Amino acid sequence: MDQGGGTKRSYGVFSLVTLSGSWRSMGRRCGELLGQELRDLYRVAVTETLLGEQGQDPEHLRQVAASFFALYPYRFKEFLRGMAETSGLDLSQHLLLNALEVTAAESLVRPHCSGIAAWGDYTGGNPLVFGRNYDYLPVFRKFTPYLSVVVLHPADGSRPVATVGYAGSCYVTTALNADGLFLELNNGMPSGGALWYESRIPTIASLLGFLLDSTTLEELDGHFQTVRSNFAYIVSVADDRVARCYEWPVFDVKRRASYRPGLLVATNHFADPDWGLPEPEDRAFWLTATRRKNLMALGEHFKGDIGPLRMREILDTSIPDLGATSDLTVYQVVAVPQTRTLWLKAPEVQDWTEIPLAEALASPPGR
Repeated sequence: MDQGGGTKRSYGVFSLVTLSGSWRSMGRRCGELLGQELRDLYRVAVTETLLGEQGQDPEHLRQVAASFFALYPYRFKEFLRGMAETSGLDLSQHLLLNALEVTAAESLVRPHCSGIAAWGDYTGGNPLVFGRNYDYLPVFRKFTPYLSVVVLHPADGSRPVATVGYAGSCYVTTALNADGLFLELNNGMPSGGALWYESRIPTIASLLGFLLDSTTLEELDGHFQTVRSNFAYIVSVADDRVARCYEWPVFDVKRRASYRPGLLVATNHFADPDWGLPEPEDRAFWLTATRRKNLMALGEHFKGDIGPLRMREILDTSIPDLGATSDLTVYQVVAVPQTRTLWLKAPEVQDWTEIPLAEALASPPGR
């Protein structure tokens, strides 16, 4: 049996876990390395929050989690099955953890988020830098001690990928692969509607596949042009030279380039004029227009001087102070694809912390 390789390193409350081997063996090793975090997160998120504080029906939660898992690609199912063999949680509990963001969103609000990328004249000729706010329900701040960066080195020939998310998840909302392709996902419901296709592979799982199977932005573009989303999203991608955005409802996709060469901003509404859509009502949709305008203005204000430190300052600017951050901001990421480096912050839990990924993405771990 393939035992797989794996290492774990702590950066304050954040964990960096590097895995190698078959998908099943990577799951088993992940369950071993993050077993305590997985059990604690299940207790805090599922038992105490979803079932306790929110009073959600356990059978309904299990049905939602099982439906989310049902159309998963086989390799990702194997990862979750592997974790269930070693973590101290059974598979049904792992499915609930994997669907945590989906089940929490059902009765309340889906994650929104903001993204900003700068390069060229905006960085003074220095490497492209990407900033991202992950905004969700305030209760998710209780889960941030269980944020993990998991680096996957599959034995099937796929490209290594580093994902940022909650322990036990097998999908992508924020990620960087070994070829320096960065990706972040925002909710696109204000423009694309709330239709959810249960008959399609979950988009956040597809995005993990995109990064596993792409080495260039052109290859990544081919995936976006081929696959239909199961919900309306806005996905921003970048390499070390340029960033672009995909506005992706369930029936189409449009690739949006930067209107100002060197600066790209994405919040939660489609900004490509070819859609012919009005700007959504701001207060009804999490100030999506305000956040976009504020980030564009900050990008212009700091033009020529946007590096990782300045980008962290931009993300730390609140909406009342003409930024994009609020009490709904659960975690934040700044990434430099060229150096395979990211910084991670969980407001009120842990300040900006550098997570070096170059070595972790380049070299699979031993046992």
